[in-house]
Amino acid sequence: MKKIYILLSMLPVGIVAQTFTEVQTSMNNYYYAASDIGDIDNDGSQDIVVNGAIDSDGDGNVDTTYNGIYKNNGSTFIPYADLGADATHLGDIKFIDYNNDGLADIISTGLSYMDIVNYKHYRFRNTGTGFVKEADLKGKIYGSLEVFDFNHDGLQDYALNGTQYVDGVGFVNKLDYYQNTGSGFHVTPGWMEGTQNSSFKMVDLNNDHLLDMVILGYDGNSTPIFKVYLNMAGTLTLTQTLPPLASGKLEFADFNADGFQDIVVSAQDANYEGYLGVLMNDGTGHLTPQKINVPEISDSSVSVGDLNNDGYYDFIVSGNDGNNDAVVKVFTYNPGNQNFTENTTTGLYNLGGPGFVHLLDYNNDHQLDVLLSGFDWADPAMPSLTKIFKNVSSETNVKPAPPTNLNVTRTGNRFNFSWTGASDDKTPVNALRYEIKVGTTPGAQNLAKYVVTTPSWFLDLDPTIQNVYWSVRSIDASKVYSDVSTENTLGTQNISLENQFSIYPNPATEKVFIKGDKVSDIEMYSIDGRKLNVTVNSDQSINISHLPKGVYLIKLKIKQQETTKKLIIK
Repeated sequence: MKKIYILLSMLPVGIVAQTFTEVQTSMNNYYYAASDIGDIDNDGSQDIVVNGAIDSDGDGNVDTTYNGIYKNNGSTFIPYADLGADATHLGDIKFIDYNNDGLADIISTGLSYMDIVNYKHYRFRNTGTGFVKEADLKGKIYGSLEVFDFNHDGLQDYALNGTQYVDGVGFVNKLDYYQNTGSGFHVTPGWMEGTQNSSFKMVDLNNDHLLDMVILGYDGNSTPIFKVYLNMAGTLTLTQTLPPLASGKLEFADFNADGFQDIVVSAQDANYEGYLGVLMNDGTGHLTPQKINVPEISDSSVSVGDLNNDGYYDFIVSGNDGNNDAVVKVFTYNPGNQNFTENTTTGLYNLGGPGFVHLLDYNNDHQLDVLLSGFDWADPAMPSLTKIFKNVSSETNVKPAPPTNLNVTRTGNRFNFSWTGASDDKTPVNALRYEIKVGTTPGAQNLAKYVVTTPSWFLDLDPTIQNVYWSVRSIDASKVYSDVSTENTLGTQNISLENQFSIYPNPATEKVFIKGDKVSDIEMYSIDGRKLNVTVNSDQSINISHLPKGVYLIKLKIKQQETTKKLIIK
């Protein structure tokens, strides 16, 4: 088992202040809002979608539900489109390319001032010039949406969590799964235990390429929960019950760059006391909570990214303190001490909850900026504001290098992708994320395009697909993307070689054997891309007794052909 790094007590406030300046935009000021970041027109700049309510007549009272899409022109954000009468607030909104056409579509949920009884859930298709409604469904409030590919078919699925009213039953909290079939969505109501005033994330916690779930909030009995479900061959199985939390948000990042995703959470405990903490992952998906001792933050939102450009993930949290005053705090990770320091910031507004905070590089200067929305409790009128703040740090951050060694093999309809060679000037290789793009023709992305947290992945594609063209981009902790790697394809030699050999036993503990033709060369890599020192014995065996438990990639060369297999050491 991996060593667990215990967070030490809080250090004094950081010496180097983070400085921000407000960017003037044409965005509305939103109440009870949620938002998402994405590139709606593939111009390489991050755009914004917001669902919430606004004060349409300026009398100081919120009166209209309004959902807006704002385009990034390189220096500010300007209105691009809105969702008209199909707007929601008190819910969530996300970008999703559900038809793999390369354009970011939208899903949303919540209620509207025009109909406060019937909660709504919508899907909007991006036409390239605007958005058109394609689905009008029953929705939820006080919940959240997450987009992911649960069954590895390359199509983006999503889940909807929160509370809804059911005739004859009353209010129920359910988490519903919407599986993308390519021609629509198959809905599994009550897929998992649902919560309200909630947050959940789908993330590969143990690097087995299967998406796990972390969830918090109030269950159907109004009892707070905080649970971890690991994915066991496609079934989410409860593996850890953590101290209960609700009314908060969580995010994931590999803070200590050990190759495994950790969790940061800001919420309230069972006694309605504020809780801010980081849960460190031991590599098996088991999380160890480490509370950060700061004054209470409630109605909070949190976002992760490298704010001080040292290469390590930090986080920002917004909300209300114990006196119901708005607070915005930045915590930076210290790799030497393996703890977090509250950092001084200048230029940010203190905007409290309910609201949201996002870290994004809106002007592509490789510095993370801040999108912030919430109540200005210091103003007697108590307005809710929505603002962008530019990071004016002088630190230099070079974009990462893309992977250089791409490999794909196919067994039946499963395509196994792996890559090495990515690097960054500051972010450790273990902490890099990757955008994988897969298509049926050169340069296409009609099969899959999304971000993963490991340097390997698999897709279970339609059996009629015999070959793919694919590429990868590296992403550093400041959310800076590399150039696209050289495109790779599955050649006929790879297809034939896949069926000519096997490795056994798998999983293994001491030694593995290669069954098939004589191996002319072998390379073995850890899951984080490190090349390991191994040799093939005369009996075609490999001694692995000196290697720790985990997932590895074995690259074999046989008769001038190469292919890769995954090996699990237990």
